[in-house]
Amino acid sequence: MLTSNEIKLYASLKQKKYREEYGKYLIEGFHLIEECLNSEHELEYIIVRSDVNLQSHTAILEKIAKNKTIVEPLPEKLFNKLTDTESSQGIVGVVKHPHAKPGADEEGLILALDKIGDPGNLGTIIRTAYWFGVQKIMLSINSADPYNPKVIRSTQGGIFHTQIFEDVDLVNELKKLKAKGYEIYLFTLDAKQTLSQILKSDKSDKSVIVFGSEAHGISDELMNADFERVKIEGYSGSESLNVAIAAGIALYEFKK
Repeated sequence: MLTSNEIKLYASLKQKKYREEYGKYLIEGFHLIEECLNSEHELEYIIVRSDVNLQSHTAILEKIAKNKTIVEPLPEKLFNKLTDTESSQGIVGVVKHPHAKPGADEEGLILALDKIGDPGNLGTIIRTAYWFGVQKIMLSINSADPYNPKVIRSTQGGIFHTQIFEDVDLVNELKKLKAKGYEIYLFTLDAKQTLSQILKSDKSDKSVIVFGSEAHGISDELMNADFERVKIEGYSGSESLNVAIAAGIALYEFKK
């Protein structure tokens, strides 16, 4: 049975500073629990509200038995301290925070995000990247926390199947990647080249596509580096695209 101190610790994981301090984060709902169990992420505990019956969730039960995951029941009053949603399904997971360092050990498409601040947008981008089979996502310093509960929900499980590198010095890392043969594409409205023009040329199998913050775009430091600029061609007078939509269009075009 969980102690009061353990419950207090897990409840604190709803805040970023405690997620960083303890190296753990929370997930909520049957879908995310199952996705996590099907990944390499370490699910340390499953905590269920005392009125919830897991017997109908055979896939989860099989994985619990295989992974020897600890399941702890909690009365509703205590369980509610752990939840972040208004209509909880009555199941929460405690996951060990993964740590990875970026590198260029394989070919393929890499996604780099420069100060993406909106959790919903970040989560949608991670979900979309997973759909298109992107394995690596680099997040700059001052990006939204990928383990924020809203981000995790928005990924719909994609966060468990992609490598996410946090607090990356994008300028230095992208320069290293360029030196190793990667093409670096900054998506910015003031670019002269369009995405369709880039794709008509002999695009490299080793590419990094970079998107900037919703409010300010890509930082000056990146813009002043020797990287290619590209834009998604529009067909109206609209000022801009939502960054998650733009990333989805680019990912589709690069992967097809």
